[in-house]
Amino acid sequence: MAIDFALKDFYRKKSQTYPYVLTIMLVISLSIFFIYFSTSLGLNLFVQNANPGSNRSANKYFFSGSISLVYSQFNTLILVLVIILSVIVVIAICTTLFVSKKRDIAIMKALGTLPDKLYWYYLVESFIIIFFGFLLGFVLGLAGFGIFALIAILLGYKIIFQFDLFYTLILFFLCILGDFIVSGTILRRIGNTPVAKSFSKDVRYNYSASEKFTIIPRWLSKLGFGLKIAIGNVIRRKGEFYRNIFVFTFIFLIIFTLGIGSIVLSTSSQEWIRKAQDENIVIIGHEDVVDAYSEMYKMYSDPTIYVDEDDIDFFNSKYLFNFTEISEIESISEIRNIDRRLIKFCDVEELDGYNYYYGEEGGGSYEIVGQQRKGNFPIIGIYPDDLTQDFEIEGRFFDDEDSYDNMTIGDSLAYDFFDSAFDQSMLNKDLQHRFHISGVVVDSFYNGYVGYVGMDIFKEELNFTGDEVNVIVLKLKSDSYKDVKDELDDILTKKLGQDFTYLLLDEIFDENIAYLSQLTIYPLILIIIMCFISILSLYNYQKAGLYEKVKDFLIMRAIGSKKKLIKRILFLESLFMIIPSIFLSLGLGMIINSVFLIDRAYLPPLYIPLIGIALLFGIMVVFIYISILPIIKKIDKFTIKDFDIY
Repeated sequence: MAIDFALKDFYRKKSQTYPYVLTIMLVISLSIFFIYFSTSLGLNLFVQNANPGSNRSANKYFFSGSISLVYSQFNTLILVLVIILSVIVVIAICTTLFVSKKRDIAIMKALGTLPDKLYWYYLVESFIIIFFGFLLGFVLGLAGFGIFALIAILLGYKIIFQFDLFYTLILFFLCILGDFIVSGTILRRIGNTPVAKSFSKDVRYNYSASEKFTIIPRWLSKLGFGLKIAIGNVIRRKGEFYRNIFVFTFIFLIIFTLGIGSIVLSTSSQEWIRKAQDENIVIIGHEDVVDAYSEMYKMYSDPTIYVDEDDIDFFNSKYLFNFTEISEIESISEIRNIDRRLIKFCDVEELDGYNYYYGEEGGGSYEIVGQQRKGNFPIIGIYPDDLTQDFEIEGRFFDDEDSYDNMTIGDSLAYDFFDSAFDQSMLNKDLQHRFHISGVVVDSFYNGYVGYVGMDIFKEELNFTGDEVNVIVLKLKSDSYKDVKDELDDILTKKLGQDFTYLLLDEIFDENIAYLSQLTIYPLILIIIMCFISILSLYNYQKAGLYEKVKDFLIMRAIGSKKKLIKRILFLESLFMIIPSIFLSLGLGMIINSVFLIDRAYLPPLYIPLIGIALLFGIMVVFIYISILPIIKKIDKFTIKDFDIY
């Protein structure tokens, strides 16, 4: 009986229910697209396949470490916000549906319909709207993702498709649960309202046109008749106004979070890599070492490059040389810093540590962390005082006084090789030495799977007696490379021979920075999709609500009002909804970005988010006006005969 009634009522009011279904379809399709985009594509969109026929190994460490982690957290945050948005839109639509049924509910109550059956009739109708909207949205979202993935494949990008049930089922049940609990509570409240007070729908039964304006400043009503009518409509339908603000605040919140978050992450990640790699850096060594060392930086942005111990033995005697042989480079005025290094692939093992955690009642205890992982990674011996880089670091870099016991590791090694790096130690089997982890740096070298130890302990454990190194890193003054080339050529050729060379790393640095710039395309795609869905949702939501206001418009037309006035009223009502929504989203967006994203991040100037808000407002104003045009055409089709229906 309930299903039969719900289906008939659904079809009888199809001019109202169809736009609701369409709006739910759009937001659900957005969520489904985001779910599959995140789980199947996401940041993998920027991992290109190796060139056909290439004999290079795949880079198994590609895009890992802190930057990958923060982008993954950002992606998860957006996915959660989009799912919450879908649930909020469903709740708002079902609530609006129930409010529009006030008169029908009052009549059915007067005719003796039992309250439980009455509630169930309309709950079933809302479930039908949700079901059809969700089903159509699922198909549309999956189709949209399929088209997008096909385009990506044609462009040569790697696609790893996986069918999702987890997020999809969570989304569906949250929509049903939200409707039953939130909208259902409002439905029961409507059912308990006296019959005489139920005929006003979204307008309060005790509303008086003489009331002072409380939501919108009163002085605005003096700026024109159309503005006064629009304000009056907002005051009369406060419930609808608040629901709209809630929905569109969340829409703009997602857009704002995407925009600001992408700027913050892009700026911060580029600055972290700039500090890890920097410009005007020249490396000196055997041509094989220079080639391998530079490619270990290229690994950061090129997934087809991979270097391991099978490719090069850095401690081959032909690669080692004594720095004193070329010490005259210290007299070159264009060189700001000389960083002597010994690099070697070493077998390492994760050692257990003790992590202190706080209990529920204020106490605490220790737990053992570590899984005795084993691996082979590049370990670099350095003099900490001569270090060229100014790393973004958590913890602290070891110094000469404590280098015997401590080492610093790259971010990927910290996150993927250790359970709790600062509570653990690493056993370097090649050195037969145990090091405590004192610092973690954001590093582009070997995708962050690298360790730094003191040069003295490095040489001591390997029985080096002289000033042997296999890599020298030079920091040059800006734009001075051309001035030092000839001197470097002359010194290396005379002192070390033809097999030793040097390389400016600026080109590799630019490639790594350019790769990070590509990552801004990812949120930009999502922003465009989000704006498109928002505009369509705004239009359909307005169109559905139009049928609740049609009597007002018909009366206005009957007493001689022009379409231009009605258009202005619709525009201003939408504007009243958009303005507070944008400012609320600005505040909430700053809080969310501060809590979830901004950790040692580099913030953009204040004018950037303000420009973004202004741009978003301008776009929405244009599309509000465009969306009103087809609605005005629909108003022209209504006649006085429609009073009985609407």
